Amino acid sequence: MAKKVTTGRILDVLSSGRSALRGRDERVALRVHVDPTCPRDAALAVKGALVPQRPGAVVEVLGLEPAHAASEAPDVALVLAGDRPCAGLVESYARSGVSVGVVVEGALDAPRLDLPEQAERLVGVIASSSADALPERLAAWLASACEKPLALAACFPFCRRAVADSLVARCAAENAVVGAISLIPGSDFPVMCANQAKLALDLAAAYGRDVEPARAAELGGVIAGGLVWRAVARAVVGAVPGVGALLKAGIGYGGTLATGNALRLRFELEDAPRAERGQAPSPGDARQQVLLDPAPADECYVTIGGGRS
Repeated sequence: MAKKVTTGRILDVLSSGRSALRGRDERVALRVHVDPTCPRDAALAVKGALVPQRPGAVVEVLGLEPAHAASEAPDVALVLAGDRPCAGLVESYARSGVSVGVVVEGALDAPRLDLPEQAERLVGVIASSSADALPERLAAWLASACEKPLALAACFPFCRRAVADSLVARCAAENAVVGAISLIPGSDFPVMCANQAKLALDLAAAYGRDVEPARAAELGGVIAGGLVWRAVARAVVGAVPGVGALLKAGIGYGGTLATGNALRLRFELEDAPRAERGQAPSPGDARQQVLLDPAPADECYVTIGGGRS
């Protein structure tokens, strides 16, 4: 039985690898509305962050006017607010089911909205008085709001840490539940290992990696780590009888966090030399690339396809 279960889990992991690659290569569309009176430092911070590193990402920049009615709905919308009213624009996105983030200097600067509760949940306020802190806060909101997190992270490196943290936390919570409710001794191990293997593949996809021999080494490391955590769980449960489910849940959670964070750190260390070299974004067509162009203070901050917004 264990052998059959293990074989099934292996096939499940392989299927998850294909799903991770499909998720990485999905088209992800962001629409940014810029109030010309918004803080220039904030506009420059967003400008620097929203540079796609892979084909398949679309960043459309507009003023505060609504997009054309025939335009495709974006996956996520952003509004860089200033002195001009933008509540109607924000409400229009939320009412149509699109998550929309409002970038302001302080929470009190956010527009007052009149929305039903369900639509109001789609609105996020990204408040930061520091341009240096803005990308991290923006990334956290995008990771929670975008329904294509793997494509988001693969295309926009500043989102990778936030997406990775979300993936690791979710997998750790799942493995904590598996450890707590397993009734047959040893039955939790293949499930936890499969979950961690899927996590490794998702993290690789989020960091823009392909399926290659290095992934096999990572999966082998995940299984080896799982064996270590299993041995720890057995030893601790044997030493402290009566609280086995609680201890196994805690070890499943902590072990998954440790494994996921180790994988994340490895990818970040691999990416560091590229960032230091200023490696250029992957090539794409005019819609996929945000072409940066220095603009006067009273103009919007990007050029797309040769036309200034």
